Amino acid sequence: MALRPEIQRPLRWLMLLRLVVATTLLVSAFVIELAFRPAVTLTPFYVLTGITYLLSLGYALLFRRFRERLGFAVVQLVGDIGLITGVVYVTGGIASAFSFLYVLSILSASILLYRRGAFLAASTAWIAYAVLVLLQYHGLAAIHPGPEGALGPVTLKRVSYALVAHLLGFQAVGLLSSALSERVRETDRELAQRREDLADLQALHRNIIDSIHSGIVTTDVEGRITFLNTAAERMTGHRVSDQAGRSLAGFLGEADGFLARVEGATVRGRPLRLEKPYRTARGESLHLGMAVSALRDRDGARRGFIVIFQDLTEIKALEEELRLNDRMSVLGRMAASMAHELRNPLASMFGAVQLLRKDLRLTDDQDELMQVVLDESRRLDQTIRDFLLFARPSPFHPEDADLAQVLRDSLVLLRHSAELRPDHAIRTEFSPESVPYRFDVNLMKQIFWNLAKNSLKAMPSGGELRIQIAQAEGGGPEIVFADEGIGMEAGEVQRFFQPFETAFPEGTGLGLAIVFRNVQEHRGRLDVRSAPGQGTRFTIRLPAVPAATQVPA
Repeated sequence: MALRPEIQRPLRWLMLLRLVVATTLLVSAFVIELAFRPAVTLTPFYVLTGITYLLSLGYALLFRRFRERLGFAVVQLVGDIGLITGVVYVTGGIASAFSFLYVLSILSASILLYRRGAFLAASTAWIAYAVLVLLQYHGLAAIHPGPEGALGPVTLKRVSYALVAHLLGFQAVGLLSSALSERVRETDRELAQRREDLADLQALHRNIIDSIHSGIVTTDVEGRITFLNTAAERMTGHRVSDQAGRSLAGFLGEADGFLARVEGATVRGRPLRLEKPYRTARGESLHLGMAVSALRDRDGARRGFIVIFQDLTEIKALEEELRLNDRMSVLGRMAASMAHELRNPLASMFGAVQLLRKDLRLTDDQDELMQVVLDESRRLDQTIRDFLLFARPSPFHPEDADLAQVLRDSLVLLRHSAELRPDHAIRTEFSPESVPYRFDVNLMKQIFWNLAKNSLKAMPSGGELRIQIAQAEGGGPEIVFADEGIGMEAGEVQRFFQPFETAFPEGTGLGLAIVFRNVQEHRGRLDVRSAPGQGTRFTIRLPAVPAATQVPA
């Protein structure tokens, strides 16, 4: 049988107590011998003390190897009873004042071995004492310092009294100490169970908090951060170890009166709700929706504040995309009507000007003006064609093809176009080299062509256009067009795909509107990230399951 780990500490204390008692008795004997010079030698007492030291040394050497063995504790307890019996023997036997030392062994046994150990130690101690006293009574043991030095003769009445008194005393000590030790044992068991329950509860609490996809931040009463859950660390890029002690207002980018606003809201019985942009530790821009409220204990006293927030960036992008779809739907219908109303008169005007220019004798200035009219008519006709392409798209005809190869073909045309200047560079990254997918080849070519042209126009002073295509893990293909151009403000990005919105004087503002519409046809997403002077990044994310074939109306 093995000792429980919590008993090993008392066993160490028992070994230390044994040395303290032995040293105390040794010093006392030495002082008595020097001060009073008794006629009786104290050599046996010194011998017992030396035996005690030797046993303690042996116990210390064996402790590491046998500390978990029950027998190791029993051997020490029995050894202590034997040593105490020796002390009683050399100090007068039945007349010895040191029989109280047996109580220490009984108490030690109750601590180490509980009720059973206490009663066994009490019985063993009494048997050892009784054997010593009976031997003394029958004259079989030469008691030191001798009968003449004892407190009176060793009579049967005295022996009986000593045996009964010690028996009752030892058993009483065993009973009381065992009751106390059992109570301590039960308390330790309950405490261990409570610790285990608390550890399980803490683990469950931590798992629940870390499984929540919303970010959670808690603070103390002064508004200093004390905790961030895993979702909060992931979203914000901050670690709780770095943010602990920081003010909540500073963490959220709010003014100093932010906590006063929270307190005002919580007094009215509701959390403070707000949405705000947030820049992460990684430099990313997020849009967070959060609720801030007081953190209270079970008595209702405020212990701090708690913030629960979610990343609304994708939701805001979807809302803006829906608004843009609505606006583009209205503009598309308007564009179709306008195109039909303008194209026929424009064709008549263009033909009339050509006939007049051919039949009339014009001066050079008049001929130049005629040419201006013809050029602008052609440009207006191209705008109307774009209108019609935007407002009345061709039917969606998907087919199985290689996205990467279609992109390569588009880049071949781009490299031979007027938009590509010597100070422009195109770098491609295809991973993998082939991306099979089901899509409308013509619509996809329009997407690639218009995005590439727009990126080159955005770099009037030259720069690099980086084009990537990859197969996203667990999703569909992703195509990226990233330039080093002039970039855009946040407001320009929001209006970027609306018709007639263009940053270039020669543009119609319809090319990117067509790109947006074509991506929608493929049930994809088009994401734009841009900043002034830092270029623009277009990311097309296509669904893992391609769009189904649409039947023309």
